[in-house]
Amino acid sequence: MSDTDNKNLIEETHIDKIRLIYSFTILGASALYLFSFIHFIGREYFIAWFEAIIATGAIFNIILLKLSKGRLINVAENFILIGTIILLTGIIIHGGIANTAIYWIYTYPLLSFFFKGNRAGLFWNILLIAVIISLAILDYLEILNIPYTFPEIRQALSAYVVIMVLAYVFESALLSSYEKIKKLATTDPLTGAYNRYQLFKKLEEEIERSNRYGNRLSLIMFDIDNFKSINDTYGHHIGDQVLKTTIETIKRYLRRADILGRFGGEEFMIICPDVDDKGARNIAEKIRKLVKDLKVENIPEITISIGVAEYTPGEDITEFIKKADIALYSAKKKGKNRVEIYNSDSICLIPVRKEKQLA
Repeated sequence: MSDTDNKNLIEETHIDKIRLIYSFTILGASALYLFSFIHFIGREYFIAWFEAIIATGAIFNIILLKLSKGRLINVAENFILIGTIILLTGIIIHGGIANTAIYWIYTYPLLSFFFKGNRAGLFWNILLIAVIISLAILDYLEILNIPYTFPEIRQALSAYVVIMVLAYVFESALLSSYEKIKKLATTDPLTGAYNRYQLFKKLEEEIERSNRYGNRLSLIMFDIDNFKSINDTYGHHIGDQVLKTTIETIKRYLRRADILGRFGGEEFMIICPDVDDKGARNIAEKIRKLVKDLKVENIPEITISIGVAEYTPGEDITEFIKKADIALYSAKKKGKNRVEIYNSDSICLIPVRKEKQLA
């Protein structure tokens, strides 16, 4: 997964966490205010005030998160996890309705693993377990009185550990499945390069960034020369191997910022942020030589033709891709196995060029 993918995944998770914080806090605070009212009516003033204070603190927590525009999400997460431990401690000491308060501890594993991930989530779960064991010890020493016997605490913690392990496994499987689905949805299964949809999405993002900040942006388009002949002569399985080996070789050379995707068939594009057309030509020339040195099965030589174009501020994605496509055709027209930069002379070479569908 590239740095861009990691960044997008982090941003998506960040948004999901903020939504969960809002939902959890509003529902939790509402429930606590309700319980506080019930306990107040029942003249259990200590627990009533305790629940009201926790609920009010939770409301201030989401107000702070809202005012910071999500920047203080770690603070908000920690407040919820610490506040939940304090709340659970208080209601365990109190006992709740018919001494059922201890059952609320089973909500903590899913909450902590979602907010903090598996590694840090384990710490928060162990912290809660330590608090509950401390309460049992204080009760045993007659320093504190809780309405639960040692066997009840033991059974509750045993069940808690089972739920914690299941939550840990579930969170791991969920993250793994998400990454696999994301990969299937965004990459070409044969070469591992971005698929057409994701390639266009990335290019749109880079064009927007270029227009906003004035950064240079170039596009490299290439295809494998005589690829139909390779398939016809050696078979499609060898053709697939040529594609896979070629792209794997190119990937190893590219910068981390470069974005490689399959445009269609044997044609690929490389988005080169912060690079002008001359810099992109140097990159293109290097990968042309790398591919020329490849050996796949009994194929005498594998070559690619490459077109390079630089983004002009204000042009749309179709115009930008068309320039690279024209430069690629120019390279084909001039003998293949070469690099051509888009310019006005390139246009003269394509009177009979059938335009591709670019969107």
